Amino acid sequence: MPEKEAALITYNTERKNFESVYERNKFYRGLFGYKQTVRKNGKEYEYEKEGLMDEIPHMRIDDSVFITSTKYVEKVESYFNEWGEKVSKHVFRVVLEDSDIIERIKGDKQ
Repeated sequence: MPEKEAALITYNTERKNFESVYERNKFYRGLFGYKQTVRKNGKEYEYEKEGLMDEIPHMRIDDSVFITSTKYVEKVESYFNEWGEKVSKHVFRVVLEDSDIIERIKGDKQ
């Protein structure tokens, strides 16, 4: 069974650290992207805006917890660091033994 080092990343966004709900939503939209629906002339148009995690192969474990390849950690940390004290994060190095998960976080399997 293959083994692969990966990163388990957890983060916390406390409401009190953000100036508004809008600002907190901006953090999440930048991280995970979002869908926008626009109604115009009786028609509905849906747009999908990508976030950082659309560019990075990962596996979401739970709210505020995901696993990714160690080669993407710097990019994720950089995004979190842009938010300063508003977001706390922890990065744990882990060893994966499940080949399906390994392929998924490397981006080999969608």
